[in-house]
Amino acid sequence: MAQVDGLSVEGLVVRFGGLTAVDGQTLTAPRGRITGLIGPNGAGKTTTFNACTGMLRPTAGRVSLFGENVTSLPPQARALRGLGRTFQRMELFDTLTVRENVRMGKEGGMAGRNPLRHLRAPRGQAALVDRLADDALDMCGIGHLAHRRPSDLSTGQRRLVELARCIAGEFTIMLLDEPSSGLDGEETEEFGRILRSLVADRGVGILIVEHDMALVMSTCEYIHVLDFGKPIFEGTPPQVASSPLVRAAYLGSEASELELVEEGA
Repeated sequence: MAQVDGLSVEGLVVRFGGLTAVDGQTLTAPRGRITGLIGPNGAGKTTTFNACTGMLRPTAGRVSLFGENVTSLPPQARALRGLGRTFQRMELFDTLTVRENVRMGKEGGMAGRNPLRHLRAPRGQAALVDRLADDALDMCGIGHLAHRRPSDLSTGQRRLVELARCIAGEFTIMLLDEPSSGLDGEETEEFGRILRSLVADRGVGILIVEHDMALVMSTCEYIHVLDFGKPIFEGTPPQVASSPLVRAAYLGSEASELELVEEGA
C-alpha cells in the first residue's frame, strides 16, 4: 500500500482466544476526507478502532500514521502524532464545566505522561488551550454552554461537547465511534454539517463508525463495510447503497435506509 497522508490499516487481524473479531481489514482514512466504516452490530467496527488507537494489540497486520508504523505504539504516542478519538459511550467529566472538558482535549496531549503538568502549565500555554477550547466550542455551536455542567445537557449537546474536545486537541485524524447515537433528526443533520465544515476548514481526516445511514451517505466520500469481522465491500456512497452484498448484510431497517438513499441518489 502506498504511503497515505493520514491513517492506513493493512491486513488487520484481531483474535480473542478462538474468536476472530476482525479478519483481514484494510482501509485508509486520509486527510481532507470523511471515510465511513459501517456494518451490522458485532461486525468488528469498534475493535478496528481500538486497534487503530492502540487500545489493543492486533494479532496481525499493520497500522500506520502518515507513513509511520505505529502498530506497537501506545495510545498516547499515537495521540501525539495526531490521532484523536471519541467513544460510543461518552466519556465526559460531570464535575467539570463544558469548557473545562473541552480544554482537556489539548491539555492531555501537552501533559503527556506527566499529569502534574496540568497543574503548572505556563501562562502562555494556558492561553493557547483557552483559545483552542473556545474556537472548538464556537465551531460546534455550543459556546453559550461553556460554563454549564455536562450532566445538565441533552444527549445531543453532550455529543457536541465530546466532538469539541476532539477538535480542541488539534488532531489531524479523528475516529468517531457512533457520534450521532441519541441525536434526533435535526441534531444529526447539524452534526453532519459540522463534520463537513471541519474537514473543509481544517483539512483533517475523519473515520466514522455510524449506524445512521442518512448521516453516513451525506457526509462520507468513501465507505468500508464489515460483516462478521470481514471486509465485504468498499466504495463511494452510491456504490455501497446499490451493492447486493451490503444489502444482504443489513437485513433489517438499515437495508431499507440504504434503498431510500439509492432512490434519492
